[in-house]
Amino acid sequence: MLTHQQIFGIIEAHKTKTHKERKQWDKYRSWYLSEYWGSQPDQATGSGDEESGLEMETNFPYAWIDTMVANVCPTNPQVTVNARRKKLAPAARFREALVNDTLRRNKAHSVLWKMATQTAICGRSFTKGVWNFKRNAVEFIPTDPRFIFFDMGSVRWSDIRYICEVTVLTKAEFNSRVRGKGRKSGTYNPDVAKRANFGGYPKWLKDNWRNKAMLNEASREVYEWTTVYEFYDFEAERYYHFGTEGEEPLFEGELPYRFMKNPFQMLTFNDNMSDMGGLSDVKLIASAQERLNELDTLELVFAQSTIPVMLVQAGLVDNPEQLISALRDADGPGAMVNVQGKQNAPLRDIIGSTPTAALSPSFDKMRDRAMRIVEFVLGIPQYSRGVVGVSDVATEVALADTATRTRNGRRIKAVEDVVSWMAQCTVGLYEEFFSEDMILPVRLTGSREVLEVTRESLIARDARDEDEEHPLDYDYEALPYSPSENNRLVQLKNVGQFMEFLMQAPQVDKERLVQKMLELLQLGDISLSKAEQEAQQQAEAQAQPPQGPPGMVPPPPGGDTIATGALPPGTEPVSPVGGPGALSEYPGFAGAPGGFEGAPFAPPGS
Repeated sequence: MLTHQQIFGIIEAHKTKTHKERKQWDKYRSWYLSEYWGSQPDQATGSGDEESGLEMETNFPYAWIDTMVANVCPTNPQVTVNARRKKLAPAARFREALVNDTLRRNKAHSVLWKMATQTAICGRSFTKGVWNFKRNAVEFIPTDPRFIFFDMGSVRWSDIRYICEVTVLTKAEFNSRVRGKGRKSGTYNPDVAKRANFGGYPKWLKDNWRNKAMLNEASREVYEWTTVYEFYDFEAERYYHFGTEGEEPLFEGELPYRFMKNPFQMLTFNDNMSDMGGLSDVKLIASAQERLNELDTLELVFAQSTIPVMLVQAGLVDNPEQLISALRDADGPGAMVNVQGKQNAPLRDIIGSTPTAALSPSFDKMRDRAMRIVEFVLGIPQYSRGVVGVSDVATEVALADTATRTRNGRRIKAVEDVVSWMAQCTVGLYEEFFSEDMILPVRLTGSREVLEVTRESLIARDARDEDEEHPLDYDYEALPYSPSENNRLVQLKNVGQFMEFLMQAPQVDKERLVQKMLELLQLGDISLSKAEQEAQQQAEAQAQPPQGPPGMVPPPPGGDTIATGALPPGTEPVSPVGGPGALSEYPGFAGAPGGFEGAPFAPPGS
């Protein structure tokens, strides 16, 4: 078990040794925002001040990250829950509905986009699962990796011994947590809290690379701040809050959550081969990016320096000031300039221009080489950014697309692991804080059907049961994502090809199949809900004719029966021509009137 002095020493060590790393992240983040200029001594070569206007850059970090995020992060993350025991199968359906509804409410796609962006810039990113007591719901909060310290020497994320989150509180927020008169809900020790120092926003947490004239920078200066370190000791299962002054904790207690002892999840794409910290994609191309910006800026300066400058030989004219002014004002076609030369001096001796460079450096070759290095390291094909005409053969595009999918497969799986963890965290927190009398309505994915989730329907564990730490009776699997195969039109085409087979297969739920088809056709508003279907079936049952007594032979289909409005036998009116089925008195064909012009017979009685 770590002592208070050891914990405070760990915090100070992380704070000091991560200074260089945070500085690099700030620089890479500014590159992502196309802010390559600055006042830092280690800024990219070839960059100048913002006001000089002589800098030029090619923003590969944004182009790569934007394409990568679109290829690896699902736009609608979903999870399937499968029970390992047959008796738990009904609860798996409710858990799946609860998890997917929670992901939808938290806009999990936005959380994953932010995590993937931070991972590409910083090498790692974090999200934190918390229980919101005001909303009685689970929330996922993406956390800046600059604010997280953890045991990087562990082999697996599940084996880390501690993790620390740096939080910055205003004076009012800090005082609301201190125990005192009228504040029974406070948790901070008042004897330790009174030693807290308040001042400006901590400089070591600021983004020093970017421009300081930002809106959030101005708002930060209004408040008084103090830093609080939230430390999770997983070996001793203890939870601490430390301030900046002294080694005594502001708060000490058990871990905040019983079933999810570690509420954080980390995402990395590259292995740095030394610890769990990951490796930034931008760091891999930092040198080539700086050289590329340098070439672009120098080429711009060279292009401006080769613009000819007009020269006037003042000794050969009578009015040099007027000539210079006239030449400056003559900026349109048809403009006339009066030149009064001395001693009949020729015009070429009076007006001239500076010579231009005879040989220009091969900027195009050097720039192309730098771009090839960047594209080779990142593996980003030009066609993925919408560039057409960069390949002569369609097979080359197909091969490049296959290589990109193979490269992104590892990243897609890493994102899916985060989605699966979100599902486990959702169920774990609901099992702990879901009250017995609480009923939560959730909507099934892609359906209008609503389920009412309770502790009983979830088969939730008792929060007092300390023997179980993890929901191991269920498998939480993220639905695989492919930006090309998960396209709506592609799915619609695939379903249409196998529709006949799916409709005949007894293992397929026809109702879900129709619902999926309507969803792909974007006609979900015409589908009937369960209640509407039951009401329609009941109305059809009431409209059916009454059944006869037992043993009665049903009439032939399509016959004239009492059910269709016919009269009972013996009550039909007497036919005026001898009864039903009697022959007509008219000769010829039955019922045809005789005597009309051209008829071969005469009317009766004639």
